[in-house]
Amino acid sequence: MSTSTLPGTPLRSIGLLLPLILALPGTVLAQELPRTALAEEETGDTWFPSERYFARPLASNREPVFALRLLGSTVFRGRSAPSERSPFYFPGQDGPDVDVQGEAALGGAFHIWQPIQWNGGGLILGLQAGVFGRFRLEVSSSDLVASDWIVSLPAEVAWGSWSARLKITHWSAHIGDEMIEGAGAERVDFTSGTLDALAAYQYGWLRVYGGGGVVFRSSLENEIQLGPGFSDDYQLRGGTDARWRPWARDDVTLNAGIDWQVSDRAAWGSQISARLGLTMHDDEGSRRPRFLLLYFDGPSPMGQFFLRTNDIGGSR
Repeated sequence: MSTSTLPGTPLRSIGLLLPLILALPGTVLAQELPRTALAEEETGDTWFPSERYFARPLASNREPVFALRLLGSTVFRGRSAPSERSPFYFPGQDGPDVDVQGEAALGGAFHIWQPIQWNGGGLILGLQAGVFGRFRLEVSSSDLVASDWIVSLPAEVAWGSWSARLKITHWSAHIGDEMIEGAGAERVDFTSGTLDALAAYQYGWLRVYGGGGVVFRSSLENEIQLGPGFSDDYQLRGGTDARWRPWARDDVTLNAGIDWQVSDRAAWGSQISARLGLTMHDDEGSRRPRFLLLYFDGPSPMGQFFLRTNDIGGSR
């Protein structure tokens, strides 16, 4: 990211101060859905609160969560233009048309401190952390394609049907050794720091959200092959989530979501992700296993292949 496109001094100051404000000790596993109705008498601060004001978007691809996914991916179908690296080839093949892959996501959200609350909402500071590993299941060794490591410091706020999240995120991506040694793929130095904000409105069973982000640090500026016109400065995002009970059972809900993202990093190519499936609730509502069908189209969500067009279908 060139100095001519860097955000101004106020934004850099925010980027420096937020980690100090938000980096508080402790861990608490977040629930899946926000609860905005609070008792009127609760006004003081709370450590490790059980409330949640901003639920992660259902169709998100890179927000920390615990999940196993079975995918059919076209990420290795031919060469994209532009590309993030020189061409590479799998021994004995031109590049799988559809590659069967598995993805393991290990992570979660932790609510640490609720400094203030009011009737219908409040403010919560927390921590998110996770790793996403993608594997090729069609080869006997289940080669690691790439991994994405993400750590975020979110601040969530809610007021009635409105909610919002301000988040500072560190994201680093690493290509698998098997891709380097077996296919000759080059490693891309992908490390970024982003400040992003999302606002959402809940209307019954439907939630609509939107926002954007500013990249205040990116190592991609050192990648000569990306060319002098490459930039990694801005992101836009929007989407919707829905959940309802179309049957009499209270312990099973039907969930659906659509997430849309664009960034100058991926030449403003649209990333469209969709989810549809079931969520099962226990008596206490604290455990929510899910089975989802998923679809993705656009530049790959893997940081090491961010310029490769990728169609994905699968389940989680």
